[in-house]
Amino acid sequence: MEQMPTPTKLFPYPNSWYVIENSENLKPLQLIEKQIAGKNFVLFRTASGEACLSDAYCPHLGGHLAHGGHIEGETIVCPFHYFCFDTKGACVKTGYGTKPPPKAILKTYPIRERNGFILYWHHEQEELPEWEVPETDNDDWTEIKTTDFLLSSHPQETTENSVDVGHFSVVHKYSNITTLKELKAEGAYLNASYGFNRAPEGFIGKGTQGIKAEIDIHVYGLGYSFVEVDLPEMKLRTRQYVFPTPIDGNKINLKIGMSVNKRFKSSKIHPALSLIPKKTLTKILLNKAFAGYANDVGQDFKIWENKVYMDHPALAKGDGPIGKYRQWAKQFY
Repeated sequence: MEQMPTPTKLFPYPNSWYVIENSENLKPLQLIEKQIAGKNFVLFRTASGEACLSDAYCPHLGGHLAHGGHIEGETIVCPFHYFCFDTKGACVKTGYGTKPPPKAILKTYPIRERNGFILYWHHEQEELPEWEVPETDNDDWTEIKTTDFLLSSHPQETTENSVDVGHFSVVHKYSNITTLKELKAEGAYLNASYGFNRAPEGFIGKGTQGIKAEIDIHVYGLGYSFVEVDLPEMKLRTRQYVFPTPIDGNKINLKIGMSVNKRFKSSKIHPALSLIPKKTLTKILLNKAFAGYANDVGQDFKIWENKVYMDHPALAKGDGPIGKYRQWAKQFY
């Protein structure tokens, strides 16, 4: 079997929605420098709260808007000559009080604020969004706890793990793996469901068989996924978020997150937990579950960063629907 180049050399940047920041991290009158898919951007929020993503460089004479620039009302101001641009990219004022030149247009890009995150629509031909990431019902759920990792990989590679059933037992040591719902692909959306047992962790583990888990995987393009995790014996549900965003031809920013459903029964997790106030216990559970999730994801890092992409893999029974996943992924290029 021929060994193919590394995935970041093989693939271009997929057309997809990418999470570029937690909404709460971008305050009014704040701007943040961003590098996404090999380009430099500025993400900013106006005084009224509107978020905007624009090119990093002023179209007048090339000043970098994130280095000395600032937000003034509903505009971003270039530090070089104080040209001001609104969220549509129009130059509304120069630093001299003269008429803005017609060619002074700052390029802006489609973004959305969904489920507590700011998403950017990337398309190689700069076409408008072809589909949307839906709002989820966040009632009775905690805030989403997140962390970020800088990795040498590609969004298609990291997202493929969601259907790579074979690695569940080998890398993550899950047992009794079953397919609860076959892979279904509808446009940019992909869904599958699996069940397994995982090793017990601290006070939330019971018995030698570990914890029974059922996972429902929701994938929207190659940049936005979340997994609904149900621990039926413990009456506990969580959501695990996976957001790979390409930075350049070699690196991705992998943001992971977790939320816990507040409608759990303390006694089902462990009888002693009934003594802890529900609000305090919810925070403890979120922190502990997130630590376990981050550990699981971290088990994949060395593999992702050192593997190569096999264009024609020698797939075997037990791998999971990798072939179907790759057919689905072709639409994003």
